[in-house]
Amino acid sequence: MKRILSMVALLALVASACGDDSTATTSESTTAATTTTAATTSTTTTAATTTTTAATTTTTAATTTTTAATIYTIDTGDFFPDVFGASGDPNGSGCVVGADTLPAGVWFGFAESVAGGTITFDLACFFTGAAAAAAATADGQEVFDFYIRNQNPKTYAVSIASGASVYYVDGVSITPTPIAAASWPTPASYVPCPGEFCAVWLYVNGGEATGIVEQYLP
Repeated sequence: MKRILSMVALLALVASACGDDSTATTSESTTAATTTTAATTSTTTTAATTTTTAATTTTTAATTTTTAATIYTIDTGDFFPDVFGASGDPNGSGCVVGADTLPAGVWFGFAESVAGGTITFDLACFFTGAAAAAAATADGQEVFDFYIRNQNPKTYAVSIASGASVYYVDGVSITPTPIAAASWPTPASYVPCPGEFCAVWLYVNGGEATGIVEQYLP
């Protein structure tokens, strides 16, 4: 009996050392949470801006201005020329010419001679109105409605154009009357032409007398 108890005690001791196989073994499984951080790479791309300035070429066209030459013609509605210059100037284009030939214009003077289609012209100044009074007073002369100043002895040889318009002062009507250039001067005129008292207006264009109008002087 004692042997049996010893065996039982021995078995109990062995069982105690080996443990109970029927006991559930709890295995604690710890799962480590792994956090993966994705590295974000920020790439900044700076686009290089290239500005191209187109060269602008400006071409200025040369402007040619052509001034039409003034043609001086006889006004048959009023044969007496106006003052072309400033107030106080003589009528027509004036009476001061610094050249040996008469330029284009309307000139007053005296036809000293007419021969071979050429007129020998003594340029003078014909003033009217207030200008006449001022000029006469300056020269110490009596004042009238008009005043003629002829202080320059220079004369001009002017060719008469073949188709020139010519008017003489009719001795009866004392009015401007047309006549052919080839037939002028005429004894039918009230004005003694040619000569130092043959007062005329000379219309000059292109170096020629294209118009001649006798001037009546009372």
